[in-house]
Amino acid sequence: MPQAGKRHGMIKRTNTQIRKQRGTTIMSKQDGKIVKSYMPYSLRS
Repeated sequence: MPQAGKRHGMIKRTNTQIRKQRGTTIMSKQDGKIVKSYMPYSLRS
């Protein structure tokens, strides 16, 4: 999933925060269960 907190207001973010939020990140298991509950058919398991 993409990194959170990068939609707007990047001027006020620190350079360290901007650097750490590059690219993508791994979703937590708890969030993954929520996302899978919305998927149709065999992807729910």
